[in-house]
Amino acid sequence: MTKKFSQLSYVRPDMEKARKEMKDSIEALKAASSYEEMRDLFLAEKEKEYHRSTMETIASIRNTIDTADPFYDGEMKYLNEQGPLMELLTQEAERVILDSPFAGQWREEFGDHFMKVMEMRQKLSDPAIVEDLVEESRLAQEYSKVSAAAVTEFRGESCNFYGLLKHMQSKDRQERKEAMTAWGDLYERIAPSLDGIYDKMVAVRQAKAKKLGFDSYIDFIYLARGRYDYGPEEVESFRRQVKDVVVPLCGKLREQQRERLGIHKLHYYDECLVFPEGNAVPEGDREELVEKAGKMYRELSPETGEFFDSMTAQDMFDLDTKRGKRGGGYCTFLPDYMSPFIFANFNGTDADVNVLTHEAGHAFETYTAARHVKLKDMVFPSYEAAEIHSMTMEFFTYPWMELFFGDKADRYRYAHVADSLEAVPYMVCVDEFQHRVFENPSMTAMDRRKVWKELEREYLPWRDYDGHGFLEEGGFWMQKQHIFLFPFYYIDYALAQMGAFEFYGRMKENRQEAWKDYCRLCRAGGSRGYFDLLELSGLTSPFKEGAVRRMVEGLAEDLSAKV
Repeated sequence: MTKKFSQLSYVRPDMEKARKEMKDSIEALKAASSYEEMRDLFLAEKEKEYHRSTMETIASIRNTIDTADPFYDGEMKYLNEQGPLMELLTQEAERVILDSPFAGQWREEFGDHFMKVMEMRQKLSDPAIVEDLVEESRLAQEYSKVSAAAVTEFRGESCNFYGLLKHMQSKDRQERKEAMTAWGDLYERIAPSLDGIYDKMVAVRQAKAKKLGFDSYIDFIYLARGRYDYGPEEVESFRRQVKDVVVPLCGKLREQQRERLGIHKLHYYDECLVFPEGNAVPEGDREELVEKAGKMYRELSPETGEFFDSMTAQDMFDLDTKRGKRGGGYCTFLPDYMSPFIFANFNGTDADVNVLTHEAGHAFETYTAARHVKLKDMVFPSYEAAEIHSMTMEFFTYPWMELFFGDKADRYRYAHVADSLEAVPYMVCVDEFQHRVFENPSMTAMDRRKVWKELEREYLPWRDYDGHGFLEEGGFWMQKQHIFLFPFYYIDYALAQMGAFEFYGRMKENRQEAWKDYCRLCRAGGSRGYFDLLELSGLTSPFKEGAVRRMVEGLAEDLSAKV
């Protein structure tokens, strides 16, 4: 009998026992007289690690579903305290493997990237930063609770941030303005708490990097994010390409939008409304949308049909917005069950369908890779590669949009292409903001707002908050939870979007061949580095001069379509 997620048991991992077993395993690795003996010890310990990871993931999912639940809040505090201690032992075990006389055999069986990851991890952990890691996790939990608890009354309805977003797509401009005002006011109300949390996050992250011998947190986080093939200089050159190519094009799209809406000035609360007659809205409730997604994935390919039916049978979703639920969306993986899990906040807009394509792209990759890679911790690649899976799936599902939007499907497809492009300047803006913060980690909360405002003028020159003081002075950066929870993980979306655009162009030429390359990329999981994965799937590096222009030019037909 297939168990549903709600039926899965959670048992707190005995971390003291795990540490003892890990220490014994390390001594046995040192004493091993053959590669085969070392390998068997390593794989046996890995199975225990995967079970602990499954328990930790169940606790984490349930904590994000209800941040006010005291049991899982307590479990996450415990696990966050214990995690760094296990990480140190993992690092020690990997050092034994790297230094062993059998290193060549490890490399031959598991690959160069496997060894590279272990080599880099030697630089990322030390007993000196254990307390910093615990404090960073505590601050992340505090942020999630503060943002999840923020609600306001809007037109007789109790709304959190996600609840207000649907009102910002209303055809009624006054409703949109009121919704943005309420949204901005809500952030302004919790800004002192968020500023205080972020002050501490910056300090602890910088301290952690310094203790490990890095010049700055930027150097540390690039390594921690698996960016072994490129650094800040390459990312800066990519941002420049975006500024030169994408920003002017988005400016033209915003002007066309202003003309379509028939307004004198495009304000921030107008940006979400693409058409004066209203955006395409999916037809059906949560159950109907999931059912339609099942039909779509069964028709898309045998592989996607099998994957989505498995997720549905196990109910590996939590999609509805509710009080106390953490914002945003994500996909994670439960090793014991060989299954991904999708978390989201449906809000009655086209974003609900985006979840069933974007997060399902991540989920399809993890489901597929888990059945092909040698180790379950090779399931996820580095982030800029992982986001290619999700963003490309959004385009592969275009032929089925009539299922969700009926005769408004063309309107959805146009809006999706435009939004995918218009999001890129914002993504690189978030990235440069974080670079600026950690280049000068002593800046104050007001300094950060000034930096954000300056960067908005460069990357989002059309942005106008219609006099909302908090947003006008640069408070908008606070709405991006990645800055708090996943530092420097946002440029990855922009880099991956270029790969998705390239895949989309290839779909138009030969959909079958594009799908084969996409599946090859998914099967590889995290067994290779970023540039090797691009080569494997026939994609161009977005860092190459002129690459951004070539990738974006392929969207011209979509953006000139009459809908």
